[in-house]
Amino acid sequence: MKTKKRAFRIILTVICIFAALLIAVGATVILVPKSEVRYVAHRGYSDRYVDNTAEAFKAAAKMSFYGVETDVRETADGIFVCNHDEFVRFADGSEKTVSSATFEELTAVPLLNKKTDSEVRVCLFEDYLKICKNGGKTAVIELKETFSRENIRRILDLVDKYYDRKNISIISFYLEPLLFVREADESIDLQYLSEKRNDPVFERCLEEKINIDVRQTILTRRLVDSFHRKGLTVNVWTVNKMFDLAVVRVKQVDYVTSNLFCGE
Repeated sequence: MKTKKRAFRIILTVICIFAALLIAVGATVILVPKSEVRYVAHRGYSDRYVDNTAEAFKAAAKMSFYGVETDVRETADGIFVCNHDEFVRFADGSEKTVSSATFEELTAVPLLNKKTDSEVRVCLFEDYLKICKNGGKTAVIELKETFSRENIRRILDLVDKYYDRKNISIISFYLEPLLFVREADESIDLQYLSEKRNDPVFERCLEEKINIDVRQTILTRRLVDSFHRKGLTVNVWTVNKMFDLAVVRVKQVDYVTSNLFCGE
């Protein structure tokens, strides 16, 4: 009997400690001042539409998002398209790799669409730019490849033709193409993407005055403060839960990239 009572007291103590921790965390989220943030639509309004499609971009452009993010890749015939993965999944069950297929091949068949009844296809990069311009949204452009200087020049030429390079952010997991963008135009906002804790590239970003865009699981207030002290900004991805949104705002981030949150 004594053993059962002792076990019960231990369990009760653990429950009380856990409850106290939840209350403490909740109080922190509620009471600590939160940052004013700008919201970026992750691959368009991808909560409701197939990501990186004109349909998703147009939906995001009608909402209160500050910016609309896309992923840029180059086809075998040198066309820039919007697609996150290296390959494209089609409605008929087939797949094609972006870099080894022509634009015509990539758009010949509708994309796999489990979100709407619409027939959607691979979106041209310039069509994405037109949608951002018409919707008055900042174009947040992720370079999915280690693009060369020449490709960076071609991308910026398209921005100049269909949009406005003064109102874009270029982001990438690769530092080199960001530096190529810096060479071409020092005024363009750059964000280095990372999901690594204590990423050694962060120090280089601080030296080069490059902002960061990090996965929410590695975000710390210390990291945010280190960039803010240099006058740089911090974006965080991909925040899709109310509690997570409150937490990252407590950490004073500048931008939140989300599939569904678009502002308040």
